[in-house]
Amino acid sequence: MKEMKTLMVVNVLCVAAMMAFLAVVGPIIRALKMEEWHAGLTVALAGLIWVVMARYWGKKSDRVGRKPILVLGVLGVGVSYLLLALFVDYALLNVPSLLLSLVMLVCIRGLIGLFYAAIPAVSSALIADKVDAHHRTGYMAKLGASNGIGMILGPALGGFLAVYGLHVPLYTFAILPMIAAWLVYKTIPKTPKHHVEEMPHPKWSDVRLRLPMIAAFLTMYSVITSQVCLGFFILDTLALDANETAKVTGIILSLLGICFIVAQVFVSKVKGCTPHTWLRLGGSIAALGYVMISLSHTVIPLGLGFCVATFGMGFIFPAFQALAANNVSELEQGAAAGTVSSAQGMGMIVGPMVSTLLYKIDPIIPFVFAAIAFAFLVLFALKKSQFERELSLG
Repeated sequence: MKEMKTLMVVNVLCVAAMMAFLAVVGPIIRALKMEEWHAGLTVALAGLIWVVMARYWGKKSDRVGRKPILVLGVLGVGVSYLLLALFVDYALLNVPSLLLSLVMLVCIRGLIGLFYAAIPAVSSALIADKVDAHHRTGYMAKLGASNGIGMILGPALGGFLAVYGLHVPLYTFAILPMIAAWLVYKTIPKTPKHHVEEMPHPKWSDVRLRLPMIAAFLTMYSVITSQVCLGFFILDTLALDANETAKVTGIILSLLGICFIVAQVFVSKVKGCTPHTWLRLGGSIAALGYVMISLSHTVIPLGLGFCVATFGMGFIFPAFQALAANNVSELEQGAAAGTVSSAQGMGMIVGPMVSTLLYKIDPIIPFVFAAIAFAFLVLFALKKSQFERELSLG
């Protein structure tokens, strides 16, 4: 698949830009005299927009082609991110009212979510268009590995650049999605408009997508829980200043990116395992990791727990993407990818709101909750695979 390299680079650049903000969101919220739940609300609205738009972008790409939707989404992320950088730069120098800060952050992050929703949905659909069912998990894992590289690049450079000011990483990373948009325009060929407006699309309640949607929701819920709570956890437990917290947060998030890449590469190299197998194995490892986090009181055990949890989630991402693609017809790939991506958006909504509220009760509760969620995912995946096996034998 010749488009794969472009898709990987595009996802690296866009994920790096998104992660750079998460490396400094805790210190920014504190510098603007806001509270933890404001960060949760900001990320949650972006997730809400993702839920609404991911399915729309997927269906739209079925009808007008993958390339124009992908270009629009990536370019939109770049422009929106630049607006975010401009506002944060101004707000840090002239701290506005709490209401204005909240409205601006919520609106701009929502705009980013609107355009970013197109990227994972269309990328997955393009892979499903070009790759047969037996090899999709491996290609989805390669795409996931590129996301992991972005998870390393964004926090590492974001934390490093934060030493020069919390606004500096935002300006630096605003340009990356614009480069990615140019790359898509120049290298990905136009795809034919195979599908018609009247063609039925998978519904939200489609039983074929139930397991991948649940896996997508719980995994993204846990990822966002980690990202949103980590900075506050370090601030409150290590008593570091804002810039040092950004650096430590960036280092830990970079380590998570490495674990994510290693897991995805592992999945892409191992042959013969079904998506169901990767789902059960990944869920078990992720649950163990969050248990370790819940029992940690210092940086090293905390970082180790996050690494274990992320390694497990690295197995889950390509598994639910491949399951969704394998369970629908060729003409439904865009809509199916968008529907599952919207479930990830739901995780972005519920994750930050629930986790920040739980954090106010006790800092470890969000991580205990994530461990329980993955345990239930493993049980559901096991039950589902047993049911399908009985159907095939019967």
